[in-house]
Amino acid sequence: MAETITHLAIADKIYSILGDSVINNLPLFFGGNLAPDAIHAKKDYQRADKKHSHLCDGIRLYGYGCPETARLFKDRVNEFIEKYYMTAGEDKDLYFGYIVHLLVDEFYTLLAFERLENHLKNNGANPDEPGFRKKLAGEISDDPQSYNPDYINFFRENSSIMNISANDYDFKQNVVDVLEAIWDYEVKDYIGVNEINISKRWVIDNFFKSEETKNNDDRETAIKFVDLAAENIIERLRGIL
Repeated sequence: MAETITHLAIADKIYSILGDSVINNLPLFFGGNLAPDAIHAKKDYQRADKKHSHLCDGIRLYGYGCPETARLFKDRVNEFIEKYYMTAGEDKDLYFGYIVHLLVDEFYTLLAFERLENHLKNNGANPDEPGFRKKLAGEISDDPQSYNPDYINFFRENSSIMNISANDYDFKQNVVDVLEAIWDYEVKDYIGVNEINISKRWVIDNFFKSEETKNNDDRETAIKFVDLAAENIIERLRGIL
């Protein structure tokens, strides 16, 4: 999944494209882009909590290698849009940001698999062979009986270079001021007020007020991913904008 600053950079890019004629409440939009991962602040957090906050209960790797599961994730996103975004009032941009986060994580994961497929294809594999992608998904899973360490290492290394750092991205908005502007809101049925407050404070202090923030190893690739993801998400959500 994409990292925190990458999500904020994509939110910043989307806002620079759409502007305030579409996104009326920028603090809530930015907050929504962080909200799914705010589940980490939940008391007695478990991995299943994050699966739920990302609409991935029973879904592995966004359905890569399994079209039926991939369709299930898309159906859940559409249901979330209908139930929460389309019925929202003044907090509509919060739910818009939440949806963007979910789609960015899916896009990030599938692009990482595309990189791995190309690597394997260059080494003689045929990604279009029946069952290839389903088998590959199993070898990237967390099941120690099926995973392939070489594939996992390549997957992780080539996905990590898509993540931007706070030092390497030229934000158009003052992220700290935006995140500080509004507190004490929740994403109904998914993320509570306390979880969001704790998570936002941690993000502000650790990524924007810390001198220890590391630079990205491949800034150009990360920036390209931000631009590509923003364009992809806007196109996918054009029907609700």
